Order: sequence, then structure tokens, then C-alpha cells
Amino acid sequence: MHTFLAAAEKASALSKISDFYDKGGIIMYVLTFCSILTLAVVVYKALDLGKSRVMPDDLKKDIDSAANHGDEAAFSRVTQQSSAGNSVLARLTQVVVQRGDHSGAKIRDAVQAKAHEEIVKLQGGIGVLDVVIVVAPMLGLLGTASGITTVFDGMSSLGDIKMSIMAAGVAEALSTTIAGLAVAVPAVIGHSYFNRRIETYASQLEVVVGNLVSTVSDDKEVAS
Repeated sequence: MHTFLAAAEKASALSKISDFYDKGGIIMYVLTFCSILTLAVVVYKALDLGKSRVMPDDLKKDIDSAANHGDEAAFSRVTQQSSAGNSVLARLTQVVVQRGDHSGAKIRDAVQAKAHEEIVKLQGGIGVLDVVIVVAPMLGLLGTASGITTVFDGMSSLGDIKMSIMAAGVAEALSTTIAGLAVAVPAVIGHSYFNRRIETYASQLEVVVGNLVSTVSDDKEVAS
């Protein structure tokens, strides 16, 4: 009996979803595509902005040891890890290591140029969320306006009609607005979170790599 009731509830839920799509028309399918796109971008950015891909702890600790404590063994490990370029920090460190014989100003300029390039890469995909944030609510309103227009067109041919029927028609038309907002809200949350995370990484990278640049510049001046 319990199994039968569960199956009936599941069938009822699927029927409601199907009805919801039917009420929204083709715009509901466009909004579904937007929701899938949003989910794909969120998953991609969550992986892309993982700590191991941007600022791995082991490399950061070695840079801190080399810069703040003059640990030559740590600097050697930094050089080895930077050559692989498996993270944003490693690639920025690689710029410092490769230009170790240049002046501090030239090293900083090269690091800033590379850092700008890396930040742009980190922001890749977030533009899709920008589009969804703007387009999804507008599509919802478009579907609602279209639905309400259809409702009033139908009423004009029916003459005197109860308000309850009109309200039901407007409620159906509002389904696309609900769907549009449901798609846009997660996109806004993801957009805000990922932008904040990138800003945090950018400030941390500036400090860590800046310390390394200062150490390399100071060592070169002492040697000269």
C-alpha cells in the first residue's frame, strides 16, 4: 500500500511539472536551458577556482619560507614547482624565477602583466552568469506578457465572464516569471561568490608574489 501511494505521489509530481511547462510554453524550455547552463558554469568555476589550481598551500609555504626566512632549500623547491606551472601561483612564480637577473622594477612589471592575464582567465565563464542574470527574468516577463495578452484576447470573445476564470488565466501566465526568477537567483549568488573569491585570490597572490620579487631583487642587489 505504501509503495502504491509513493508511486501515485511521484506520478502526481511529474504531472504538475508537465503542466507547469505546458503553461509556460516554449519560453519554459529556454529557461530550462538557461538553468542547465548556469549549473554547468557553477560546477566548472567551483573546480577552476579550487585552491590547488590557484594557490596550493605547499608552494605558498615554500615561498613564505624563502622570502621571510631566507630558506635556500625552500627556494629550490619553489623553482622546481614553478617550472611545472600547474597553478596560477606557480606560473607567476615562474615569471619571477625566469627574470631573476633583471631589475626589481622589470620583474614587477612582468609579474603584473602575467597576473592580469591570469585574473582574466579566472573570470572565464562568469560572463555567462551575467547574461543569465539579465536574460532569465526578461524571458519570464516576456512569457507572462504573452500569456496575459492571450488571456484577454480569449475573454473578448466570451463576453461576460467570471473573475475567477480571469484570475486563473493570469496565474498561468505568471508561471514563466516564477521560472525566470528561479533561474536568475542562483546565477546572482554564483556570480557574487565567484567574483569575491577571485578578488580574494588576487590580493593574496599580490602579497605572496610581491614578497618573492622583493627577496629576489634584494639578493641581486647584495650580490652586485
